[in-house]
Amino acid sequence: MLETLRRIVQDVSAAPDLSSALAITVNRIRDAMNSAACTVYLADEDNREFVLMATAGLNPQAIGQIRLNRQQGLIGLVAERQEPLNLEDAPLHPRFYAVREVEEEAYHAFLGVPLIQYRRVLGVLTVQHT
Repeated sequence: MLETLRRIVQDVSAAPDLSSALAITVNRIRDAMNSAACTVYLADEDNREFVLMATAGLNPQAIGQIRLNRQQGLIGLVAERQEPLNLEDAPLHPRFYAVREVEEEAYHAFLGVPLIQYRRVLGVLTVQHT
């Protein structure tokens, strides 16, 4: 697993731009974890939202289109707590918020990890599985 992480870091570091780096990240993490989907939501500080910026396994048309307010859903919860959240059946959680456009209905298992730099949440990375 450490070798896999090292290769992901190398590939992301060599990416020409943020969009490419995020695409590499979600694809490689999804493959490494043998999961159905991986996404990255990044913080839009001006609008106090999280924006879907990359996905592997969910509807790619939703990239840049889905915006969640800072307190919305499991993404908001992970950001608020600034700690990982691992759920076996995410739709049963009281903070679960379904976003029809991303086509995630089939997935129940959820792992959300905050992306933090200098105590500031930059985004949330999620891994989902059936």
